[in-house]
This record gives sequence, C-alpha cells and structure tokens, in this order.
Amino acid sequence: MYEDLKKKIVEVMKYMEERGLNYGRSGNASIRVEENHVLITPSGVVKSEMSPDDILVVSIDGDIIEGERNPTVEMPLHLAIYRSYRHIGAVIHAHALYTSVLAVTREPLPPVTEEMIMYTGGEVRVADYAPFGSEELAENAVKALENRAAVILANHGVVACGRSIDEALEVLTVVERSAQIYVLAKLMGRVHSLPEEVVEFQKKLFLKRFSKPS
Repeated sequence: MYEDLKKKIVEVMKYMEERGLNYGRSGNASIRVEENHVLITPSGVVKSEMSPDDILVVSIDGDIIEGERNPTVEMPLHLAIYRSYRHIGAVIHAHALYTSVLAVTREPLPPVTEEMIMYTGGEVRVADYAPFGSEELAENAVKALENRAAVILANHGVVACGRSIDEALEVLTVVERSAQIYVLAKLMGRVHSLPEEVVEFQKKLFLKRFSKPS
C-alpha cells in the first residue's frame, strides 16, 4: 500500500541527513494518506538507512494497519496534529542544530525575514515542555501550532507541517535557516524586526494559502 509515498518519506529523511537538518536515529516524518490513515516512520532505526518496507501504515487512532516495526514514539504528536488541523497533510519532526539552540533556550523564533512569514505564518512559538512521546507534548504542540506551520519543542527540536511532505520539508528548511540567521544576528548585536504592517500582511497571505488543502 502507498509504495510511492513510502519511498518519498525515505528520500526526505535521507535528504535531511545530507543537509544537516536531522541525524542518526532522531527525527520522524508522516503523511496523511486518507481521512483516517497515516504513513509514519518507525522507531529505533537510522533514518537515512530506512527502506520503504520500514514505513508503517497506522490509523488516526494509532492502530497499526501495516508494518512489522514499532512506530516512532512521537506518533501521538503526529496524530494529534492531524486530528486538530484537517488541512495538514504531512508532518516532519527534526533535531536541526540552530532550531534546537532556540529549543534549549526556550526562545521563540521571530519573523526575521518576509520569506519566513510566508512559510511559517509568523513567529515560530515554543511549545511548553513535556517529555518526548507523551500526550502532553502532543497537546502543547497542537496549541502552539495554531495559525502556524511550525513549532519549536522546548529542549527538544522542531516540528514542520505542510499540505504535502515536500511543503513540510520546505517549511523545515526555511525555519532552520531563519534560526541560523537569528542566532548569528544576535551574536553580532541587535536584531531588527520587520514593520508590523508587513508582518500582518504576510500572515494574511500565509493563512489564505496554507489553510486550503493542496
């Protein structure tokens, strides 16, 4: 079932490793394939070495429909996002370096460029801390994702969402690059914010585009 999409998840995870967006056994990804079905990465494997056969099919309630491995421990996070936001078709969770710096300082990523707002919807909020794999973490992330395409998980990493996995990967890439710009700019001195009217205009464009299914 869903062989092409399984291959796509494998390709995305390999790409993330190659570009420094994730590493080793960390991170996970999923795609909503039907109203109540989700493709999701397994637990305990090196993500860049996965094969399509490693990808599981689960129900929106977490029942395993197809697959021999255990699903990622962050499955509650993925499924909670799909249940809460019907327009989201893919979710990527990664441990990208600069976004993780903000995660451990628990500092939100402000909209430092217009490009960032178009992909994220504005400031990338930090979800309140909760242990990995927990329902509490899932709830906190869902709350912080309102009207956004990305969220920073306190002391953990980042979640990027899209209508497709390609779009989620774009969001992740832009968030990590923006985090790098922000961290380096802070080291150099003051970070200048965009004018509020520009931020609000770009937010409206984001919501108009992102809230519709692809």
